[in-house]
Amino acid sequence: MSTGMFMGIRGSYTEDSRGLADTLVKAINEVLAANRFAAYIDPDPPPNVYIGHMFGRSALDHHSSRVLIEVAYRGTQLMNSAHLALVRDNPYRVVFVPAKLRKPYETKYQERIAGNMIAIWVGSLDGLLEELGWLAGDLGIPIEDGQVSDQTAAAINDYQPFREGDSMELIEDFRTAWLALHEGARLAKEAGVALTLAG
Repeated sequence: MSTGMFMGIRGSYTEDSRGLADTLVKAINEVLAANRFAAYIDPDPPPNVYIGHMFGRSALDHHSSRVLIEVAYRGTQLMNSAHLALVRDNPYRVVFVPAKLRKPYETKYQERIAGNMIAIWVGSLDGLLEELGWLAGDLGIPIEDGQVSDQTAAAINDYQPFREGDSMELIEDFRTAWLALHEGARLAKEAGVALTLAG
């Protein structure tokens, strides 16, 4: 199964399910209000972050749900990574908002996933980006002053190794999934919108 990355929340739902998106936005705003943050306003239409076929600097705007779970699990094994834990536990519906939440929060909104009603969580784009930065070192991804260079992003897209002995799983799966997550979070933060993962 594949998980897509969407700018905003409504765009991650089909046209006939947009009412669910409104319910999720409302549930997220209840969390934000309880933590003294301004309400999140989902843009309609969402910002276009594509440059040709590229999702920012990533060749992918989606990835295997299994690989995303494995990458996020790897991050949570390194250190306390509460935002990556959201991806590990449910890459099929999770939202990261442009608010500096101290930690992720469970919303009152639930969605049927694999036959079960699952509570949907909301995290922070800043938190996700910070944790992806920690994970970069473990994946052998060069980071300069906390930033991913265009050259590094291009090398990931081209499946280039960064060090001798890099496995194909690392090159083709983990690093490309990391870049898609990173670009999604970076682009959403720059646009001031939520990043939604949906599968």
